Amino acid sequence: MPVFDYRNLDSTASKALYSDAMALSLYAYHGIDNGFAVGYQQYGFGLGLPATLIKALIGGTDSQGAIPGLPWNPDSEAQALAAVKAAGWTPISAQQLGYQGSTDFRGTIHGETAGYTSAQVEILGKYDAAGQLSGLGIAFRGTSGPRENLIGDTISDAINDLMAAIGPADYAKNYAANAFGRLFEDVARFAKANGLSGTDITVSGHSLGGLGVNSLAELSNEKWGGFYKDARYVAFASPTQASDSSKVLNIGYENDPVFRALNGSKADWATFGVHDAAKPSSTDNIVNFNDHYASDAWNLLPYSIANIVTWLSHLPTAYGDGLGRVLNSTFYEWTAKDSTIIVSNLSDVTRGSTWVEDLNRNAETHKGSTFIIGSEAGDLIQGGRGNDYLEGRGGNDTFRDEGGYNLIDGGAGHDTLTLGQALGNVDIARDGNGTLYLRDAAGGISLVNQVETLVSKESSLVFFSKEVSHQIDPAGLLSSGKLHAYAASQSGTAGNDGLTASAQGDWLFGLDGNDHLQGGRSNDVFVGGAGNDVLVSGGGRDTFLFSGHFGQDQVQGFGADDRLVFMGVDGGTAQADFRQHLNQVGNDTVLHFGTDSVTLVGVSADSLGAAQVVIA
Repeated sequence: MPVFDYRNLDSTASKALYSDAMALSLYAYHGIDNGFAVGYQQYGFGLGLPATLIKALIGGTDSQGAIPGLPWNPDSEAQALAAVKAAGWTPISAQQLGYQGSTDFRGTIHGETAGYTSAQVEILGKYDAAGQLSGLGIAFRGTSGPRENLIGDTISDAINDLMAAIGPADYAKNYAANAFGRLFEDVARFAKANGLSGTDITVSGHSLGGLGVNSLAELSNEKWGGFYKDARYVAFASPTQASDSSKVLNIGYENDPVFRALNGSKADWATFGVHDAAKPSSTDNIVNFNDHYASDAWNLLPYSIANIVTWLSHLPTAYGDGLGRVLNSTFYEWTAKDSTIIVSNLSDVTRGSTWVEDLNRNAETHKGSTFIIGSEAGDLIQGGRGNDYLEGRGGNDTFRDEGGYNLIDGGAGHDTLTLGQALGNVDIARDGNGTLYLRDAAGGISLVNQVETLVSKESSLVFFSKEVSHQIDPAGLLSSGKLHAYAASQSGTAGNDGLTASAQGDWLFGLDGNDHLQGGRSNDVFVGGAGNDVLVSGGGRDTFLFSGHFGQDQVQGFGADDRLVFMGVDGGTAQADFRQHLNQVGNDTVLHFGTDSVTLVGVSADSLGAAQVVIA
């Protein structure tokens, strides 16, 4: 299940739910952090922080402004409304709901009782093509006031945060009812009058708003006639988690000091230190790779709510942009809830000189494959010695990796892969679809797409080396008019093909269709591709490579010196132990990955060793 999958929804429905939840959550802020976000992007975090704060304070055409009563950028309200409407949502007024509580000039509903009046929530509706209401959204705002009362409301919200951490028992649990008890009665009544049930309700919020989401979920069985018990709950950067881990999808950055700060709903010693602990309802290993995280100097202290500078990772805009790129990643379907995912959120100041990589700072040790997602600008992206999924997205990106089994996708722009070694040390093949396969001396394999240049390090004179750039061409690698040919290979077509390896050893690419690939006596690499393929070893040390949705394949003649490699397959990163995918069927061994499978004909499951199977 990909990282943002929710309960019993399939991945397509879960992605739609996530998109709705993020749109609702961002609208609740009305663009209030735009100034800080834009200032950080332009000036960076270190010495540029004062410029960032000044820009947010005095306002401008791209910033919110932060002086109470002075909305320096009146366009931000219109922009926030346009964005949420583009996502399919329209605000619903208190008057439409029949609600008699307090609202402000934009229609935002404020808390009902003393001590909760700074709480804010938005109610929005989705309408079908006939104009009928088809869904309702509840969006809790986090800690930060609206423009007309920024300081006062922010202080009041901070008191709510403090009370949730150290205040009366169940303060966090009861937050939603104490702040909006009557409102949610009216929302339920309005929904029923329009033919909706709890399953048509999406509840979202960020930070203190995420606490509100968890609170409503916690109370949903016992209050409001149980109307909200089947609602869908997605919280971003919430300090708390509901006791029923299946009810709320809690999403956040590992290095966000607010996310999971409370142990359930109470503070403990970890709250003020390193509180990166696995929680059953939350994503645990997504990193906001910003200027603070990348800096050795700024990381002398751990990220926690007591370390103010780490709050850079808490900005709502960083969630909307960064996690949106995760959702739309080429590799999204291969992620899992606790996958290690590094999201590039560097400023313009540092992006060109800072490698985006898994630094694993102040956190539980990361395990398994690592996903690194670039930005829409040019990034420097570095994998480690493990198995990596590297995606550049927009801009002219540069990649480098230290080994293992990797999937690399450059995305748009002119992208470069730096090998760090001579071409002669790497076996490079190209299939009929244009994918490059790089196998290093240790046997690690990288699949490379949408990269235009390879840079190798070649010897020069006696004691020196130089970097040489090679243009990737269908015929080979071009440099200074010279062509470096790819390794011997054969590629099939979109139909059913029969390929036979030469005596010297080949890469055999079946591509689409139901193919029959026959190996020779040397060391061959079999890549069946899509379709139901038959792969036959002819001897030697063979590698059988499976990626994506590869169908129902059969391997004949699999020997003790052969290897199976699975990269980017269903459930692979979540269950990296091959025994979790293994079954004995008669005299054969079958490995299942979702709806895809490989049958090793005549091979006993007990005879298969860990060294023979790689799951990346």
